[in-house]
Amino acid sequence: MGVWVAIFLGIIQGLTEFLPVSSSGHLVLFQKIFGLNIDCLFFDIVVHLGTLLAVVVVYHKSILEILKHPFCEKAQKLVLATIPTVVIAILFKDIFKNSFGGDFLFVGFFVTAIIMFVASYSCKNNYQYKSLTFGGSVIMGIFQGLAIFPGVSRSGSTITSALVQGVRRNESAEFSFLMSIPAILGSLVFELFDIGKASLNIPFASLVAGFVFSAVSGYIAIKFMLKVIKKAKFFWFGIYLVLLSIFLMLNQFVFGWF
Repeated sequence: MGVWVAIFLGIIQGLTEFLPVSSSGHLVLFQKIFGLNIDCLFFDIVVHLGTLLAVVVVYHKSILEILKHPFCEKAQKLVLATIPTVVIAILFKDIFKNSFGGDFLFVGFFVTAIIMFVASYSCKNNYQYKSLTFGGSVIMGIFQGLAIFPGVSRSGSTITSALVQGVRRNESAEFSFLMSIPAILGSLVFELFDIGKASLNIPFASLVAGFVFSAVSGYIAIKFMLKVIKKAKFFWFGIYLVLLSIFLMLNQFVFGWF
């Protein structure tokens, strides 16, 4: 993997981790387009660490507050949200693992498109005025677990599940992004079990480039997403994902471009 490809994939990871379009789906897609036949597991771990850094930078005050008061309400909600995610990941590990071949990407992207249309409708027709409840955090955790399937957006699913409950937009976004910390760390733990089988032949410069650009683009994506949520501009993400799903269907069943 060359440095320029690593930079591109790092940017894609950072942007799509927090924009509601699915980072796992886009990474699988572009790895197929670039024809990367090597095992990219170790690289994926590195760029995920980059996006984790972005969350820590943006929400460092909230994170420090949770660390100072580990039994506060927000910390308890994060634990509750993480439990169903872990359970789903364990129960359906083989299904999720097999889905990363890319054959069903169009399904995941189409599901996320529907979620974006629901988010758009919810913002226009429901008042977002409530605080997140403990039960609501569990629901967000369930949607986060289902978003392991490539093409289904983690941020889009979790934020939408909160908006439908009437949770305030800023709180929905902050909690979704904070949820990503244990989710990313958890996925890294799962992947580390397989790291012995992964290819470590990716150049060090490519790993550094992927990490740096995923962190920078992740930071930009979080800031941009906060503005999107304030203005409730989800509809156009849905349109993009519908078009992408159609493109992938044509590629898979008609043309076979990659």
